[in-house]
Amino acid sequence: MCVSSKFCEEHLQLVFTLLEKNGNEGTRCNITIILHDLVMRFPNLLVNWTARIYARLRDPSVTVRSTTVRILTNLILNDMIKVKGQISELAICLEDLDPKIRSLTQLFFTELSRKTNAIYNVMPDIISHLSDPDTGRSPDEFQTIMKYLFDFIDKDKQAESIVEKLCHRFRAARSERQWHDLSFCLTLIHYQDKALKKLMDNISCYYDKLSDSNVYENFLIILERAQKNIKIEIKEVLDDFEMKIHYCHKKGGDEDMEAPTDALLTQIKNMNLKPPTQVRQGKAKPNRSKKKKKTWDSEESDGESNEEEAETVAIRSTSRVVRQSTRVTKRPAASEDSSQPSDDSDDDEFEELLSKATKKQNTKTRGKVRLR
Repeated sequence: MCVSSKFCEEHLQLVFTLLEKNGNEGTRCNITIILHDLVMRFPNLLVNWTARIYARLRDPSVTVRSTTVRILTNLILNDMIKVKGQISELAICLEDLDPKIRSLTQLFFTELSRKTNAIYNVMPDIISHLSDPDTGRSPDEFQTIMKYLFDFIDKDKQAESIVEKLCHRFRAARSERQWHDLSFCLTLIHYQDKALKKLMDNISCYYDKLSDSNVYENFLIILERAQKNIKIEIKEVLDDFEMKIHYCHKKGGDEDMEAPTDALLTQIKNMNLKPPTQVRQGKAKPNRSKKKKKTWDSEESDGESNEEEAETVAIRSTSRVVRQSTRVTKRPAASEDSSQPSDDSDDDEFEELLSKATKKQNTKTRGKVRLR
């Protein structure tokens, strides 16, 4: 079969029939190994048979299951099989009864996480498949598997996108079990500001499910964990979101969540729930024009007082200079008669300076009085 593609295509149906119906586990293991070689040789021929290979993960034989895990690990990591929704069958092996199969599956997901966005791309399909009641997985098994897989979601952008996808899946959920599983997955995300904002913006997708007690408790866990990581600026928005969750749980999601926040808060007050956060009233803005007037007047008065002081200092200094000059001229002029006219001229100059200074000061004081 590995030689001729035509011969392989004609007998693939027979090979898979033997794989499913043969009672000998050794024969099934050998056929599984042969299928690994055929996928490596003719990958396009076996694309439509991939689901039948994944089905051997539910084989009753431990040997067949462990062999299937090994060959699928090799094929997926070497990009011979595209990672699609069937990978949820491998995720179920994380809770297999055999510890060897559990360790092999954990090793597979660890190696797969090293590829860029590999686990992030298949996470929504895994959640939707495992949360389906028809798969027969118990809630405890689902939660254990999800706790292990969500540890590989460590980027903020991935968490933000998964939050939005999970919120939209609430609308397609058919049973309460799916509500519980989706809300539990939301509790496993490490919330930063953007991821929390996505959860708040998509409240219209899940507000009618908050009447369920398990969903409500899971959202309370989200709020409790988010308060440790958010910034102070978003705390008021988070309190508002908590009010809406309380309101939906109390009312059963009958009301429209697109209503204004103030109306919701008033209804929450009447229900004797937590009071809304008080908004600080802003202080009234001061009248800047009056302040400017006052500062302008004070500046003018300060400038005028400084000018008056400068003028008085100048008058006193000129008077001192004149007096000193008159004393100096009077001493040598006691014996001479010609020095008397110089004393008279100095006195006249001194009187003129004083009169000019007093006139200037009087005119400024009169102008001030008029302005006032």
